[in-house]
Amino acid sequence: MMIKRALVPMSLFLTLLWATSAMAAEHWRLVSVPLDMPLDDQYDLDGQALEGLYQGDYGTNMPHNFGGYLAHHVKTSGLEESPFYHIDTTLRDGRTVELWFSSAEDGRKTFGVYFETPYSDKPIGTLAAAVRQIEDAYGKPDLEFSPPSTPAQKIFVIADRTMDPARYKGVVARLPKPGAISAKDADSFWRADLRDRARILGPDFRGVVIVLNAKDLSLMGETACLLDLARARTVFNLK
Repeated sequence: MMIKRALVPMSLFLTLLWATSAMAAEHWRLVSVPLDMPLDDQYDLDGQALEGLYQGDYGTNMPHNFGGYLAHHVKTSGLEESPFYHIDTTLRDGRTVELWFSSAEDGRKTFGVYFETPYSDKPIGTLAAAVRQIEDAYGKPDLEFSPPSTPAQKIFVIADRTMDPARYKGVVARLPKPGAISAKDADSFWRADLRDRARILGPDFRGVVIVLNAKDLSLMGETACLLDLARARTVFNLK
């Protein structure tokens, strides 16, 4: 790909570089991939393209990121167009990543990033360390609960604080209180589909849902999903 260069004053260049870095830093990421990232690499998100995230063109020091990085860790990856555009990726350590893309009219942008560390019979870390990593990336949870049938499972829901303030307030206000979630919904939440997520969390939810599977104080497996349900509706009927 040919990149055209133009001469600009150094002060202006530094200003633009700072502004681009500041905007990029605002995006919440999962395994280095932010919501709204276009599938087509001729378009970018604040100077970054999806191919560059896979190849490591942007380094690995990204704020608001959970789960590590795709770069140099991919074993297999492929794009599927049915039933909707998505990329399935397997990392070398057995963890898996799915990227879900919106409609063509919406520019095929990520509305979901799903990351799974399979359940292991041996601890993969401590529960306390996993919670610290979540809070370091995204802050304190807006909703935290455990299913009645599986009290060792910890579920965290955090609204994306980079949203427009009005939408952010609306999303947080729509989240259920822990005691208001039915036992059935709480028990099945870890495997809920997008329609159930929209019903429980609200149709405009944007943020992250993380499920930690624990045994005593050890982490045995985890899933995380960075999700924008408003964008998901460009390809799904969530009513």
